[in-house]
Amino acid sequence: MDQFVLVGGSGFLGTATADALLAAGAQVTTVDRHPPAEAHTAAGLDWIPVDLLTDDPPELPPGIVVVLLGASEPRPRRPWTLPLDNAVSTARLLPRLAGRRVVLTSSVEVYGAAAGPLTEDTAPELPWTVGEIDDWCARARELARTPCPPWRSAPLARVMADADPTGRWTYAMAKLAQERLVAGAVDPDRLTVLRLANVVGAGQHRVATRLVRRARQGLPLPVTADAVRSFLPAGALAAILLAGIGAGVWNVGGEPVPLTDLATWIRDLCGSSSRLRTVPRHGPDSSGLVVTDRLAAAGHRIGPLRPHLAALVAEVDADRTPLFRPPLPVVVPPPPANPELVAARQQEALASGEVKHGNRWTRELTERLGKELELDDDHRVLVTASGTAALRIMVAATVGPARPGDVAVLPSYTFPATAEILVQLGYALRFADVDAATWTLDPAAVATAIGRGGVRVVLGVDTFGNPCDYPALRAVCDAAGVALLADSAAALGSLHQGRPVAQQALAHSYSMSFAKVVSAGGAGGALVLPADAAEAVLAAPAGWTRSELMNELHAVVAVDQLAELDTLVRRRAEVAEVYADAARHLPVEFQQVRPGDRHCWVHWVALVAGRDRVAAELAALGVQTKPYFAAIHRGPLGGGEPLPVTDRLDAEALALPMSSELTVEQAERVVAALRRCLG
Repeated sequence: MDQFVLVGGSGFLGTATADALLAAGAQVTTVDRHPPAEAHTAAGLDWIPVDLLTDDPPELPPGIVVVLLGASEPRPRRPWTLPLDNAVSTARLLPRLAGRRVVLTSSVEVYGAAAGPLTEDTAPELPWTVGEIDDWCARARELARTPCPPWRSAPLARVMADADPTGRWTYAMAKLAQERLVAGAVDPDRLTVLRLANVVGAGQHRVATRLVRRARQGLPLPVTADAVRSFLPAGALAAILLAGIGAGVWNVGGEPVPLTDLATWIRDLCGSSSRLRTVPRHGPDSSGLVVTDRLAAAGHRIGPLRPHLAALVAEVDADRTPLFRPPLPVVVPPPPANPELVAARQQEALASGEVKHGNRWTRELTERLGKELELDDDHRVLVTASGTAALRIMVAATVGPARPGDVAVLPSYTFPATAEILVQLGYALRFADVDAATWTLDPAAVATAIGRGGVRVVLGVDTFGNPCDYPALRAVCDAAGVALLADSAAALGSLHQGRPVAQQALAHSYSMSFAKVVSAGGAGGALVLPADAAEAVLAAPAGWTRSELMNELHAVVAVDQLAELDTLVRRRAEVAEVYADAARHLPVEFQQVRPGDRHCWVHWVALVAGRDRVAAELAALGVQTKPYFAAIHRGPLGGGEPLPVTDRLDAEALALPMSSELTVEQAERVVAALRRCLG
């Protein structure tokens, strides 16, 4: 019986390969931090769960070791993760490869910008020479002697990424480094390196599959002008493994195809009216002219692409397997931009004992937030242990605890803490409906609520980061002599008429929880107060600030992320635009933004009829969702009064995955899943 060990075998290519190997009666073991497909374990596949970066590399069972390690997305949000996932993880594996028969799956990308035709002997043309890559590999081998979590390995990974300012060749350099690392650990006569072309299959969410999905939607088909690429059906790797192939380096792919031809063929097969949109090249690119004569001479000929495309279109249409494995969470917290600095600063704070509020990093965070929010001299920032603490301090420092009969007006469509802190401070709650388009407080509904009497404060909410209609709310509140406060928990990064959301109300509070644009290590908050109110609440013997201000460990993380706030917001906006473009052609409604405002998109939420059914079907496709928010007025803090817009949101609002870490390609996959569920 043939025996294979697939290292990194739970991804798309590993799954497709395991499927074919198992069908051929082979014994297969997958080594991966993610579980393999349940159908494969049921068919006898063994799984060794391990994270090679941080766990001790396991002893590998008998068989040919097929190394499929590494991220296949060539342009992730953080380019330095490419050398981390492809090369550093491989360096950790090297001791287990000695004396073994090894097949390494590499990429034709390693040739870089070299002129075609690209044979196995073509010298790469990359930002680094092979010698420079070898020098980097020597450092990677030394680093890999011990576990390599990101806070240890990011500096070395970033050295490679920084050598490629365009980001175009980081993946290629990481794959070439992977080749050089394995070649240094495995006997040449026992090592096969397969430089794969672009793999094609329904579960490989790259150029061909993306074009199929766009054609099915009637969307433009973007392709790079004059670009040529080779392609490889997903099942070809297993066929080569089962048939056997000799040692050495092999180009593996079909005849090169112009991308304009690929898009035209797919459009025709889909019967689509989509137009081709050629995108100009931005800098050097691969020639794409891959030569596979050596592979063909060995009896492994990859046939023409076009016959495979009809099967691909049918597979994409009929595919009901998860589009994400493991499932894509509804919230993906942003990791540190500089994990090594975060770890070092936190360790320094712990070693010095300077962990309480008021030391270096909480002071620096306070100063940077004030600049980011463009505060004038009459306002001051406080950073807190949580968004809830910020809310409570804000209310206590401005309007204070309630007097007998005092009422607070607020939306019911909000996070529970908005209402809870008002109750804790003694206020009676009066809920007002939200605007049907923006889902923020409706000024007319607020005026009606104030007209009933007893109102001391209105607490607006910048829902999911969408700024309130502050001019209209201020006009209503000022006319009644009522204070306007803002729960801006999700609005750090949002703009109201071109200015940061910070001084439009009497005071604003923010959250830095795990879901927000800027996270302070999972917990944290801030508030903007009038300077005199800030001084008074800090000096008050019962000012709600004891143990409620942020400590140094959380401030270190927040400082790291605040430095790239604009980038984090831009990435979220890119995902939101993909969702919005699709939603305009689907039976859903989504939150609108007032002209002149900028939404930072902490969550992207749609109104979906039959929400629970759709959520369950999306979950089966690997897309996690959440019904944000449950209306508070329908729970124990409310009286169940009719609020038509809020009641509909309570019944139909469904949050899709949103994060600065999601790519446009992942967002398109979420859309594909949603289309499947909505028919």
